[in-house]
Amino acid sequence: MSYKIMVGVPTSDLETSLTTRFDELSASEVVSVHYSSRDVTETLRHLPTVHVLLVHENLGPLPVVELIRDTSRNHPQLAVILLVDEVDPDTFTRAMEAGARGVLATNATIEELDARVTNAAEWSQTLRRHFEAASLDVPMSGQRGSIITFSGGKGGIGTTTVAIQMALTAAQVGRSVCLVDLDLQMGDIPGYLDLKQRRSIVDLVEAADNISAAMLSETLYVHPLGVHVLLAPRDGERGEEVTESAARQILGALSSRYELLIVDCGAHMTEATAIAVELSQTTVVTLTPDLPALRGAQRLISMWDRLQVRSKNDVTSMLLRHNRKNEIQPDFAGKLVGTKMLGTPVPAMYRALEEASNTGDPTRITDEALRKAFSRIAQELGILPAAGAPSARDPAILGEPGETDTSAQPRGGGGIRKRTKEKKAKKKAADRGAQFVEFGAVVPLLGLAFLLVWQTVLFGLTSMYAGHAANEGARQAAVTPDDRGKIVGEAAKRIREPWNSSGTFQLEIEDRNDGSYVRTTLAMPAVLPSVASPWHVSGESRIVYE
Repeated sequence: MSYKIMVGVPTSDLETSLTTRFDELSASEVVSVHYSSRDVTETLRHLPTVHVLLVHENLGPLPVVELIRDTSRNHPQLAVILLVDEVDPDTFTRAMEAGARGVLATNATIEELDARVTNAAEWSQTLRRHFEAASLDVPMSGQRGSIITFSGGKGGIGTTTVAIQMALTAAQVGRSVCLVDLDLQMGDIPGYLDLKQRRSIVDLVEAADNISAAMLSETLYVHPLGVHVLLAPRDGERGEEVTESAARQILGALSSRYELLIVDCGAHMTEATAIAVELSQTTVVTLTPDLPALRGAQRLISMWDRLQVRSKNDVTSMLLRHNRKNEIQPDFAGKLVGTKMLGTPVPAMYRALEEASNTGDPTRITDEALRKAFSRIAQELGILPAAGAPSARDPAILGEPGETDTSAQPRGGGGIRKRTKEKKAKKKAADRGAQFVEFGAVVPLLGLAFLLVWQTVLFGLTSMYAGHAANEGARQAAVTPDDRGKIVGEAAKRIREPWNSSGTFQLEIEDRNDGSYVRTTLAMPAVLPSVASPWHVSGESRIVYE
């Protein structure tokens, strides 16, 4: 993650020195540089995402200690570092008392600058999360939020990715949402969201019977996109500490404060995931079009049914990695598993998810068909308002626009297929006609652009020849000042046709207060043939007599 830095220095030399060193640090970005305390204060009012403020001790007009004190009071989440020419105990004490996070010498090395700024930025980021969590926390109102659980037929098929995308979709429309990682042994949501894990669900276990808002704000992470996240433990063996009773109480405390809980249950059933599935309003099992995943989903759903955790009729399945060329299609997968199936499958687009998974930024999904699929899934699950029932055969979802699936049509449907082909042929003919008209309209514009470019080239050549001729004429005038014919002849040798003709090339010798000059004037040729040039380009050179 890149930390945003603001700099306040009195001179441009200090600015150059600091920005040069910051250019070597990939984790830090200088967003603005200011030369007065007033500019710093004004910019902070409109730029609240700054993590670290570096101010020099000579920055004015407000004394720097007063600036640090005002900044710490008005922006407590901002880390301030004082830059000094020489570090001494008195300066350090005054800076700390004013609220600074540290004191740094202006000639500090890149390593020292990186360490000090990184520590300050991490402190600012942690404090900002606490403030956001506390400000977004709501008191218990007696109304329970809805819970949606996602469980995988087997591991590694994309269950966590779907849960994260559903949580982000809910946050984008303004819903209060918490993403809970109950894959207690193998949970990896920090990697998908670029979070540095320090706290997890096990920190709430001991106080599960009396969870307060302060405890949740200490444990939850607030993602910049608006999702609150409760992580699984870093050490998988600690997942056993989350008992059935603790999971019930923790989920109850969260559902009383959030409108929506998205729970990632992983691919294995534990006491905690069983409670989550039991409490949820919607339970989704993710599948891929292969028999191992389908058998795993069957075993998991049957286990829920036998243990009276969840009835098979109350489970919804969702197909991932779908392609029309697969042997197993959504309808057939639903029949094999024995549950109802979401109408929108997730297309098999591994490359579109690669950048998002590797960078920890879930917004870097580049494929529009995949984004549309996640949006329609959110509508089916009630996360977004429904905009019409989606179809599993929709070409836009499958990533194959323009194709019409006729494999499911009954026999005797030749008339429908014929009309479809006729519509395609008409559309293709109309597209070709439109392309021809567009090409005819663009050709004149391309010709005009070419003429303008060529005229610009002619201007450059004329200017070059005028300058060369003036220099050569000045050199000859210094040797033979009275022989004008010699001067003109030598100058004309530096010019090619048609610039050296009598009507195009002119040479004059001008006497001025500061010396004599040779001035040449060339008529610039026009692009259009048989058109007299209305433009003239001049060049001059001073005569240095020998």
